[in-house]
Amino acid sequence: YLQACCTDEQLKQWLPKAQRLEVVGCYAQTELGHGSNVRGLETTATLLPGGEEFEVHSPSLSAIKFWPGTLGRSATHALVFARLC
Repeated sequence: YLQACCTDEQLKQWLPKAQRLEVVGCYAQTELGHGSNVRGLETTATLLPGGEEFEVHSPSLSAIKFWPGTLGRSATHALVFARLC
């Protein structure tokens, strides 16, 4: 997934770490109340002042990420799908 979706700069930073399993990622799109319906996502992401970080907010029980694969066991990072605010 990294090789398909990253810029050359991002690949340089993340791919070696992923290949050494220093970084293990998961895909977090599915929400408990919405399944894989991306248009129904409740989770929001707000870019914080400074432009380097996002605040991610799941406002209700139905918005929790569900079935994120390795997230609960071994993931150190997640690709979180959310609505941009």
